[in-house]
Amino acid sequence: MQKRISHRHIFRLNSGGLAFSAGTNIFSSKLVSSIPGECMDHKRPVIGITTDIKDGSFVIEDAYARAIARAGGIPILIPSIPESPGLLKETVSRIDGLLLPGSRDMDPKFYNEEPHPKLRPMSIERTETEFIVLKESRERSIPVLGICGGMQLLNVFFGGSLYQDISSLLPDAMPHEKGAVHDILIEDGTLLHKMSGASKFQVNSYHHQALKEIGRGLRVSATAPDGIVEGIESRGEPRYVLGIQWHPERGDSELADRIFESFVEECRRG
Repeated sequence: MQKRISHRHIFRLNSGGLAFSAGTNIFSSKLVSSIPGECMDHKRPVIGITTDIKDGSFVIEDAYARAIARAGGIPILIPSIPESPGLLKETVSRIDGLLLPGSRDMDPKFYNEEPHPKLRPMSIERTETEFIVLKESRERSIPVLGICGGMQLLNVFFGGSLYQDISSLLPDAMPHEKGAVHDILIEDGTLLHKMSGASKFQVNSYHHQALKEIGRGLRVSATAPDGIVEGIESRGEPRYVLGIQWHPERGDSELADRIFESFVEECRRG
């Protein structure tokens, strides 16, 4: 198995002098061609990856883009600019799939709750941007993959809610932070079960929040032994909406590869 490239780097787009055109691949050909396992046999689907804002830049860990490139896709970063919804909608019209990466905590106003003292807020611009591009992606029926905080945003978008802090609100739950390793149980007949070919496997956890009420049109596809939801997916339409609570982009396993390969292949089908 090929050795993973470090995921600790951060891609940045300077928000003071942003040079971004909807549908443009901001990753250089040098970066994409340097990814091991690159395949040029088929047209590469373009995958949009949302970003956070930090110190005047749009940022996201590079592991997401590298995982998409390794699986055969072209990753582009989508800036968090909710004040330009037209540009964001046009961007979605030029991509083949959407990846919602991990994040800090969204403002609980989006699911009608007051902030918990242990909330770790991310930029409101990111959440507003992700709601715009997710709505447009759903209308276009392009595949969507949400990872960790991205899965939580998916659930809230579809009308669900969150436990704002596991240790405070679910004191009997097992550890789910700082890379804790635990089993997850996969529901038969789900996309995740078909993808993994297993009913149980181990994952790495980096989250202090969890799904509470499940969003409309979604089903639970995986849980931890303590009942914490670890996977959700669409029941029907849109055709491919998958959320997973762990971090396959940080893993070095056949299952991690299959998750991204399945997503990119679905994006390629159009």
